[in-house]
Amino acid sequence: MKKKIILLAAVLLLMAAAQYVTSRYQPDEKGSAAAPPPSAASGASADSPSVNGVSAAPDANRQSEEAPAAAASAPDRVPAAPFTLTDLDGNSVSLADLRGKRVYLNFWTTWCKYCKKEMPAMEQVYRDYKEEGLVMLAVDMGESGKKAASYINDNGYTFPVLLDEDKRASEAYQVTSIPVTVLVDPDGRIAYRRIGAMKEEQMREAIEAWLPRAEE
Repeated sequence: MKKKIILLAAVLLLMAAAQYVTSRYQPDEKGSAAAPPPSAASGASADSPSVNGVSAAPDANRQSEEAPAAAASAPDRVPAAPFTLTDLDGNSVSLADLRGKRVYLNFWTTWCKYCKKEMPAMEQVYRDYKEEGLVMLAVDMGESGKKAASYINDNGYTFPVLLDEDKRASEAYQVTSIPVTVLVDPDGRIAYRRIGAMKEEQMREAIEAWLPRAEE
């Protein structure tokens, strides 16, 4: 009798465990198991390097493949935070002055390996789209103009760089993990945001969904 009770208890325990697993990992419409959501949305792993509270996000190419165009069509676009920053030549650049243009913001630092990994693709995209009205601004966070300029010049990049030495602009955009890419539409609203390094094709896909072609 005692053995039967123990056996019954074991069966009930296994049934309860099976029900828990089934409810937590329901198959999606394609038949694959949908894992529970991550505990943090920052995109940075626990072992990501951090400097002054800013983490270098893991390579976005190792994250789940998102559709960059999805955020570009979001109907509830929020206003982009205004800023006025200085470029490497000492000129002031204000987001308000760029109203009516499409602005590609990229928050980065010279110590972030993921930022540096995506910059060759950014340069190519900048060269291909600048004649179509794309304004690309690479916002260096918390570093001196001398350090940022040295890195940019040594690598032959031609896209404009802004200096956010006190990180006020970065804080306004809630940047805690880098790189971060933000696309601002002509009305000054955020059309797209992504944490982590992007491949060139991902950049192009996001831009094509948001930047009208010249012939149109």
